Amino acid sequence: MLRLGYSEAEIGIITGSSSLLYIVGALLSSFIVSRLGDSKTIILSLNLLTAGYLLFLFSHSIVVIFIAASLVLLGFGIFWPSIENAVSSVGGKVSSFSFSWSSGSLLAMASVYPLSLVEPAFTFLFFSGFSVFLVSFAIFSHKRRIEPATPAGILGSLRKAAIAWLLCIIYSLNSSGLITFYPVLVEARKLPQILLSATLFGMIFSRTLLFYLFDRVPNKLRRLDLAALLMLTPALVVYTNDSLIHVSTALLSGIGQGIVYGIALERVFKRQSLEVHLYTSLFESFIGVGYFFGPMLGVGFSSLLRVQPIATTAFMSSVMALLAGLPLRRKES
Repeated sequence: MLRLGYSEAEIGIITGSSSLLYIVGALLSSFIVSRLGDSKTIILSLNLLTAGYLLFLFSHSIVVIFIAASLVLLGFGIFWPSIENAVSSVGGKVSSFSFSWSSGSLLAMASVYPLSLVEPAFTFLFFSGFSVFLVSFAIFSHKRRIEPATPAGILGSLRKAAIAWLLCIIYSLNSSGLITFYPVLVEARKLPQILLSATLFGMIFSRTLLFYLFDRVPNKLRRLDLAALLMLTPALVVYTNDSLIHVSTALLSGIGQGIVYGIALERVFKRQSLEVHLYTSLFESFIGVGYFFGPMLGVGFSSLLRVQPIATTAFMSSVMALLAGLPLRRKES
């Protein structure tokens, strides 16, 4: 977006503020499924994705970009709780679910470099077409409906799983730093585009690998203090252009994110079956909170402290992970 004339601050604000619609979508997901069922809810979300990607084709104005990004994130906000609920309702494991969606993200990150070589219009057209293609799978998914959530149920869920919701914010806060600001750093420093793909691929790869192995990871390694240390490493990329350091820190931060995400999702999947959709809706909502505040806090604190946003989001998520781990350690001792 720098080549379109937008500043790093504007990019952060657009990314963060449009993520508010992700929160709205996730919160609405439980209500929509109670009315339409899983299948129609997934189809609705995929139609929103298609509309958002197509809208990117028509204008580069900041308003249209914001609306298009908001539609895409609203669609994802509705989509993910429905999928998570479907997986957990049939006895799915944290490792298998996390590995499956993260593998898709891995493929997307591997596509960053080749897609950067073609016109952006082709990329958005491809994603909109792929969303339409996925509708055919959603048509044949199960059509189970759920009871709508009550205010008392929502408040109870917020209280019972408070640590899980905090971990969701920490995970997406750290991830948003690299996803939002690393492409800006690469463009501003005129680094090779393939480094952008390799670095983001590295973050998703290590996270995906940890998801796959999560059920076999010893409890002594599922520690938030370890995750905090690993998630701090992306701050190093602002001080060097060394490709090896960039990719290595992304790999380490992906492992830290995986630990945090896995601990949070495990607490959600253990809920009673009737509660799961409410919990998955809240789970995705709080992930959206991190993606909403992460870019804007990164820009805000970077202006005050005169450091780049990647460093501020890495530091904030690391400190929050350390604080979140304190009550867990007290329970273990």
